[in-house]
Amino acid sequence: MKSFDISDLNTVQVHNYLQHAIAPRPIALVSTIDRAGKVNLSPFSFFNLFSANPPVVVFSPSRRVRDNTTKHTLDNLYEIRECVVNIVDYSIVLKVNQASAEYPKGVNEFHEAGLTELLSVIVKPPRVAESPVQLECKVNQLMPLGKGPGAGNLVIAEVQLMHFRDDLLDDTGKPIQQNFDLVARLGGDWYCRTTDLFELSKPI
Repeated sequence: MKSFDISDLNTVQVHNYLQHAIAPRPIALVSTIDRAGKVNLSPFSFFNLFSANPPVVVFSPSRRVRDNTTKHTLDNLYEIRECVVNIVDYSIVLKVNQASAEYPKGVNEFHEAGLTELLSVIVKPPRVAESPVQLECKVNQLMPLGKGPGAGNLVIAEVQLMHFRDDLLDDTGKPIQQNFDLVARLGGDWYCRTTDLFELSKPI
């Protein structure tokens, strides 16, 4: 087994090793809006569910390694503390990848990626119409984890309203896991698709 002391590695190396090892990671396709009404859409794989009561999801727009600047998503959230976390399935993964490109401030990634804005019910940012699950959220806390290149910024967002595509639920409202067809991020340019499913009951 090969061991690495973090102090011997640069940020790119640490990022690369951890992304390959800590995977698969679900993808939050996050829509935000600034005070001027400009919409931004960007995917984040540093993302997960952290609480059910209250319902809280957390994602992290990291500072850019090359120049230590912050993402437009984070800038927008400091102005309007609302977002929509749109879940990513296989049908939209190519468009989601396009939305990850570095566009100038003010460019609407919905248009660039060929995705459709859908008016939200509670929050100002729009939802992604093509997303199978859309979570309208209010941001409870923004927590910087550092000041240097690659530093994360935890966005602690409380879910206010959930939207599920009809075919994801049975007649009783119970989710049908096999219908979600989710994708997740691995290391580098690698993704995976949830096509190899199995059930395992919890021990008594």
